Amino acid sequence: MSANLHQFQTKLAPVDTLVPRTLRIGKKTRPVVSPNWTKQVVTIVGVKTTVSRFLPVSHEGHSNETYVDKVEYLGGRNRAEFLTRKMKGIERRMHIALFRELATTTGEDWEEFFQSHFNNKCVIPDGLCVACWNCSLFGALDAQGQVATFTRARYFDSYSVEAVEDCVGSMDNEEMGIGNQVYEDLTADREGNSRGRGAETYHLYEYVKAGTRFPFITMIESPTCLDVASMLHAIRRADLHGYGKYNANHGKFSTEFLAVATGYPRFSVLNMLTDMEGGQETSLTFDGFAGGDSPIALTETEDIEALAAMVASEFGQYVGVLGKPDSHNENGQ
Repeated sequence: MSANLHQFQTKLAPVDTLVPRTLRIGKKTRPVVSPNWTKQVVTIVGVKTTVSRFLPVSHEGHSNETYVDKVEYLGGRNRAEFLTRKMKGIERRMHIALFRELATTTGEDWEEFFQSHFNNKCVIPDGLCVACWNCSLFGALDAQGQVATFTRARYFDSYSVEAVEDCVGSMDNEEMGIGNQVYEDLTADREGNSRGRGAETYHLYEYVKAGTRFPFITMIESPTCLDVASMLHAIRRADLHGYGKYNANHGKFSTEFLAVATGYPRFSVLNMLTDMEGGQETSLTFDGFAGGDSPIALTETEDIEALAAMVASEFGQYVGVLGKPDSHNENGQ
């Protein structure tokens, strides 16, 4: 372990901040995520590059319209938009899959693990336990149980470095029939003179081309080492799963991590866009909490990979401090 990585670890919250507290709701009690605010922040910075067709749909649209959302930023350039809702949703899904895999290393099935530690089997999306490490990191809602938790993972919208005219393509450019359907010619005589031409009905389909770059910034509040290591894994799994509308087939990415740092970023995604367009490196500078703590930034690939490799050992520590729900009092101590 490098000295820089060791210093980074000392800036993080202890794993026992993830231990749920026991909350009384009416006549019943249940384990619920502890609302810890430790004044610590970790920022993950990187660049995602599409390696397949990407359809980052965020609009409701019409049944025959599937188009890329676009925004105008920085000198009037139109860019493809990659909203946090899509990014966070897929990464959360990959994170819970990782959590369940790690849970089986304890000798229990993951359902048994959740039931024994959180009194819930964790049914997505309507039966979340609202007590585990995943619910602590990404937030959760149990409407029936009248419990909601806030997310500690903070995402920023991203936009393509490349302009729309360079990075957005379409199928057949204008009109494309859907499957083998034949549409009625609405201008034809209804008395049996319809020719089934289909020219009045079209399917608009746009996508972001491979090779398009999206800089991103993700923050984790009150971060433990387990949170940071697992987030690196979740991002990479999401790259392979796909962020697109048709996740299994679209939106594959390759991610380059530029920095994993304690503290708040002193730059934005827009700064990164401007610098990348000009072929320059963004000045990756960070501020500690309230400016009173010197940030530690990991920028070497070896350090970031070593941090990601800690996920199994850190999960072991989490299990060690977790205990059973009845071992926590109402203050979470």
